[in-house]
Parts: sequence; C-alpha cells; structure tokens
Amino acid sequence: MDSIKKSNSLEEQLISLVKAQTEFTSKALMILSLGVKNIYSKEEAALFLNLDPDYLYQLKFHNKIKAYKKKGQKKIYFKKEDLENYVLSDDCDEANCIDFEKEIIDKWKK
Repeated sequence: MDSIKKSNSLEEQLISLVKAQTEFTSKALMILSLGVKNIYSKEEAALFLNLDPDYLYQLKFHNKIKAYKKKGQKKIYFKKEDLENYVLSDDCDEANCIDFEKEIIDKWKK
C-alpha cells in the first residue's frame, strides 16, 4: 500500500512539473515573439510593459496609451511604437502618476 502512495505522489509531482514546463515554454516563446511583432494583443502588450492586462486597459481608457480595434470587434491591439513612446515619455510627474495609480487601484477594489 505504501508503494502505491509513493507512486501516486510521484505521478502528481511529474504532472505538476510537466505543467510548469509547458507554461514556461509558452511564456518564453511569447516573449521571444515580442521582438519581431509590431502589433500586440492586450496580453502581449502587458507582457511587453510588464504590467497587468487590466492595468494596461485602464491606461488605454484614460488615454495614456493609444489602442486600436477593428470596427465591430471588442479585441484591442497596441502598436509597439506607442508602447515604446509610453515607456519613454516624461509627461507624468511622480505625484500625478501616484494619484492616477491610486485611482485605478481603488476602482479595482470595488
């Protein structure tokens, strides 16, 4: 009976490792693809900026980052150039940025 428990435990650990490896490989491939793409989905843009996708959407909603969508579709896209401009822009002083982030976080908590 003890050998069956050990076998089941090893099987669960193996399944967990395979899942983690699959997720890692998928994320690594996405990161590598970001270098050659010019148009990003919301998830890819968030990964590019190292932000939560919901926070990125709030930046778009408050016109901090420009986003695009096809007529009749809900999915939004971002240009790499616009994301780079956002990262390199100096239009946000520290106090203003902190207030903006606090406002977004407060809305998420509701």
